[in-house]
Amino acid sequence: MTISLQNASAGNLCLGNYTLSGLTGAATTFTSVAVPFAIRGQAFTRAVNTGAATPTTDAVTAAAITLVANQARVLCWGANAAGTNQIIAGPVKAWTDTTALSTELQLPSLPDTFCLFATVVVKAGATTVGTWTVGSSNWNATGIVIDPVVNRFSAPDAAIYTA
Repeated sequence: MTISLQNASAGNLCLGNYTLSGLTGAATTFTSVAVPFAIRGQAFTRAVNTGAATPTTDAVTAAAITLVANQARVLCWGANAAGTNQIIAGPVKAWTDTTALSTELQLPSLPDTFCLFATVVVKAGATTVGTWTVGSSNWNATGIVIDPVVNRFSAPDAAIYTA
């Protein structure tokens, strides 16, 4: 069997560990390390983020990313070719059954101009008051639960389950 390198396909891959952190406390910021990545086969490097402003809108819809009581969604963190930090949010799902791995969260459709670095599930419990908004509401707002960050090199092949 021969392999033709001329027919190799380009892909979007995070080529290091983004190490997304800081999604805690009375803050709206985040931290990550510098990471090389590829979009459509072209190599880039995302710079270090230290206490960086969290994007406030979805990179695809330009809408605010929100939750109200008893809702959950997955946030896909990444960047475009210019190295701009971006979040693309999955659809909102009802979150009332907190049994282990009981709630299936769908990933959003990711455009080929976006490289996925990490995913995190955010849940608004029954005690959440009003609307919680990514980038302007504190990570530790009453009722908000942030699942552990999963740093990624590419998109998972299935939905994400949360308790």
